[in-house]
Amino acid sequence: MRMWLKALALLCLCCSVRGMAESADPTWKVDIRERFEFQAFDRTINFRWTLHQGVLFISPERILVYQVNRSRGAAKLSARDASGGGGNFILDMRVLNARDGSDIKSIQLPTNADFSKVIATHGGKFIVRTGDILYLYSANFERLASRALPLKRQVSEEGWQIGVSPSGGEVVLVHQQIFKRNAMSPASNVESAEADIEVLNAETLQLVKSFTLPSFLATWFAADHFLLSSSPTSPPEDTFGLLDFDGAWSPLLPEWYSGKQLCGYQAAALEHQLFAAFGCGNLSVFSRNGVKFLSLKTGSKEFVGSVMGSGDYLAVQFERHFVSRETSANIPVAMAQPLRIDLYELKGSKPLLSVGLHSSNVHYAVSSRGALTVVDGTSLEFFAARR
Repeated sequence: MRMWLKALALLCLCCSVRGMAESADPTWKVDIRERFEFQAFDRTINFRWTLHQGVLFISPERILVYQVNRSRGAAKLSARDASGGGGNFILDMRVLNARDGSDIKSIQLPTNADFSKVIATHGGKFIVRTGDILYLYSANFERLASRALPLKRQVSEEGWQIGVSPSGGEVVLVHQQIFKRNAMSPASNVESAEADIEVLNAETLQLVKSFTLPSFLATWFAADHFLLSSSPTSPPEDTFGLLDFDGAWSPLLPEWYSGKQLCGYQAAALEHQLFAAFGCGNLSVFSRNGVKFLSLKTGSKEFVGSVMGSGDYLAVQFERHFVSRETSANIPVAMAQPLRIDLYELKGSKPLLSVGLHSSNVHYAVSSRGALTVVDGTSLEFFAARR
């Protein structure tokens, strides 16, 4: 690992987003409304279940796109199970061939209005959450294991969150209970909470490690052998750090960050035990010991909205911020409009490709071979990076 880090560090780059790649044309695209009867991914968010949709590479050769919708027919009365069980909502998953967009598999599962998610692990396997249960599927779409997510139901605010490490080897579950909030604080800060953290083997969903924090984790991501998280304090500090599996937290700061800045930053865990941080007009990818691999500054009128990595590639979504008064009370509301997604190779100096965006809610994924797939409105498009 050290030799790999040193070799890649020699290729450290510092570039500006002004050196953008030309807008790319997709290798293929499909209309998800016509083919799958999905709704547009920028549909109006009226209910919690309308948030549950996404796209991912379950392997470099396979793309999975999913969406939760109401059942088209009247559900028969039945006892509810951990998945939601009543049959009013369906998690619809479609697997496509990354080469040409042809259909490979269709899976529909009953779920509830609160929780649905699909996450890839490795080797073509993936995890599906429906309600309060997880299912592990093989690359051949066989159900290999399941794990319930039981609730204690002792407080009004309680829930489970799930994440998978960048290598795909660890599944992390965080069960949080909020006991008290400060209703007088501007953000209704959590004053008393508890987080139970479980680390599972991604091959079996069997428990590997567990520990409890006497506090609330406002933001966290699964990293290999760590959690990348906000500080486990009340209220949390405006920094990210690494939480080991014994419950010890230490800050992880990009070199450009200063506590005197008024702006905050976001972070993400990547493969090769690297991390991305973005905000304050900067984006950088660096190792735990501070070795920098990618660095760029954003323009004055655009911001990094999100990043996603796979292998040696990083996809970056840029957006424009504006204030809208289009509300019933004519109250100014901060909004973000996605502009484009740029794909970088960590040893390159310029984006490999750039994809212009159109709708207000875009989902995307990057493969370990440097391919990009984007769902923009009703269009699912596949882009192969030009070398």
